Amino acid sequence: MDRNYLINIVFLIVTLSAVSLHAQEKVKVKGVQGRWLVSGDVTLKEAEERALLEAKKEALSKAGVMENVWSVFGQVTQENGTEFQEAYSQMNVLAIGGMVNITGKKVEEIWDEGSRSLYKVVTIDATVQKEEKVDKAYALEVKGIATLYQAGDVLRARLKVHGADSYLKIFWFDSKGGSLLYPNNYEGNTLLKAGKEYPVPLTDKVNYLMEKQGKDSEKINMMMVATKENIPFTGEVTYENVLKWVYAISNDRRCAFYDMILIK
Repeated sequence: MDRNYLINIVFLIVTLSAVSLHAQEKVKVKGVQGRWLVSGDVTLKEAEERALLEAKKEALSKAGVMENVWSVFGQVTQENGTEFQEAYSQMNVLAIGGMVNITGKKVEEIWDEGSRSLYKVVTIDATVQKEEKVDKAYALEVKGIATLYQAGDVLRARLKVHGADSYLKIFWFDSKGGSLLYPNNYEGNTLLKAGKEYPVPLTDKVNYLMEKQGKDSEKINMMMVATKENIPFTGEVTYENVLKWVYAISNDRRCAFYDMILIK
């Protein structure tokens, strides 16, 4: 089975033996719900994926994990403590700052008479593992990213780092693999001032053009990571390598934003 297809199925599942584990506590949440509208552009399957995403984000929120902790699609697990391989279970989800282990799930299709709209609704019970070492004032805020783009559109957004001046990395994962969007050959590794809003891209020297491979829609997993120190990322851009880099940084020295984008 194609690895890149698997990556678009569920969230990242990972534990890192090479990185010292931070102290954690477990919080149980029940009846957490996410919902997503089924429309002409969003199929039943895609709406269910997004509803599950929302339920998992709500589980993190209910457990008291930072609001800047968002979710990243993918499917990676650890084998024998060192090697990462594809997994087929949808029972676990990783987000920076918290891990969600789903213990129960119910999927429904609900018709809203008021709006005359069909929704996919996913309700979960879960146990959330929380990293206790955290800087609650440190957060990465990103606005303006849409769920759906047409091929040829240009990605534009706005971001703001709260709590500390920071350095930014933007990672992009599509069906061909991964890439580091920022910094790049045209945009240097700029120190972002805390509380100041910046455009994405950070300069007018580049555009992030939305392209897809083939006729089918393309799912893009995007990850933005802010760090208090200038910590370079080296090597091939894969989920495994990026996560190893992220988890080598203590939770109070990094913050992140994740999202899944669909290109039609």
